[in-house]
Amino acid sequence: MTDAIKIFIDGFSGVMFGYFIIVNFFYMILIAISWKRLMEFVRIVNSDITLTSSYTKPISVIVPAYNEQETIIDNIKSLLELDYPLLEVIVVNDGSSDETLGRTLSHFKLRKIDLELNIQIPCNEIRGVYSSFEMSNLVIVDKVNGGKADALNAGINVSKYPLVCAIDADCVIEKDALLRIVKPFLKYDETVAVGGIVRIANGCEIRDGKLIKARIPKRAIEIFQIVEYFRAFLTSRVGWEAMNALLIISGAFGLFKKSAVVAVGGYQKTIGEDMELTLRMHEHFRKKGTPYKIEFASDAVCWTQAPDTLKGLESQRIRWHRGLADGLLRHRRMIFSPAFGKVGMLSMPYFFFVEMLGPVIEAIGYIMLAISIYMGFLSEKFIYIFLMAFLFGILFSFSAIFFEQISYKRYNGIREILLLFLFSLLEQFLYRQLTVFWRIKAFWNYKKGSKQWGTIQRKSFEQG
Repeated sequence: MTDAIKIFIDGFSGVMFGYFIIVNFFYMILIAISWKRLMEFVRIVNSDITLTSSYTKPISVIVPAYNEQETIIDNIKSLLELDYPLLEVIVVNDGSSDETLGRTLSHFKLRKIDLELNIQIPCNEIRGVYSSFEMSNLVIVDKVNGGKADALNAGINVSKYPLVCAIDADCVIEKDALLRIVKPFLKYDETVAVGGIVRIANGCEIRDGKLIKARIPKRAIEIFQIVEYFRAFLTSRVGWEAMNALLIISGAFGLFKKSAVVAVGGYQKTIGEDMELTLRMHEHFRKKGTPYKIEFASDAVCWTQAPDTLKGLESQRIRWHRGLADGLLRHRRMIFSPAFGKVGMLSMPYFFFVEMLGPVIEAIGYIMLAISIYMGFLSEKFIYIFLMAFLFGILFSFSAIFFEQISYKRYNGIREILLLFLFSLLEQFLYRQLTVFWRIKAFWNYKKGSKQWGTIQRKSFEQG
């Protein structure tokens, strides 16, 4: 029996060794591509933006809101003061049970208006639309609760401009963010979607909906997330975007061609509506044979509140992994399909086998390692596997922090930079294992998982 277990573990360690070789090969490719891409951005990111109304396209900014009374006023203020020639801000109150609607109407002195709606995408009943002569570029939509996807669809139905920008209600975007995120639409007619970069607002100084100073938060749980966000956006998304194989436009900040969103049927009520919409766009335009681009603007910055408790972070990560699994399984026919180009042959398999199944494989590896140690026949392959996993995990994080410092430099203090590097080391111990466990937990009740709003406890940005 012992010999059989030993043979099984030795064989499994061989499979894991091959798996991690392939995964780390992908990591190195993404790092190399991201480096080249970011160097292109560095040459222009600090230049003055001189776009004027004759060179931009009008944008409808849509903010779905459900129980966002703590941050909604700051969010709207920041949007109304954006440097952009022509935009409207549409806040969709999705049947909130708190004072989100009341505070908004009172603060901005809005009244109910008659508006003939052009329902292009199905959504729940719209109970009222509010605006004012003094602030005609601000529109509040009150509707029956239907979830974030339904709220976004309602906003699209009310919108009047050809580009729609989806922004979370707990976010503040930088003043020039719209000018930066719209650039791919001005350069390429075939652009259908562009994602912005999301950064963590915890610890930052934010007043009246404006970022005054970026700071590293004090809690370890928040610093770990900064490292994760750098890794996700400055290596992974930059790399996939360079191949036109980006699978997700973050729900926190994304700009879309409205006609393209309508053509694919709008947002669907799924666990991860943002990724599902991006995948549906890839599938739609590939099947039609229509040239298209889905891009990422790493210089268009959105600041968001991250969970500051283990319970909140666990809930978020389980929801994210459910959304990832849901999107990939809904569009599984695209995996390894040459008809979908790099999306089908590269990014879909990567996200399926590395991002979705990776936590399961890693967890089995921990179990096999514990059994082999307990039974006294630790395989050298296991040592190499875990050394490789940890070292490449650190390399991936170090690269992202390095990319941040040579490009956008939001954190300038030596102490802050060293702290980020330290936490990218510490992340490999306990925090990494916690996130692996949470992501596995997402599979346990995947079918029962809620497809409604997922929220964390909000605080006003001044409380930060």
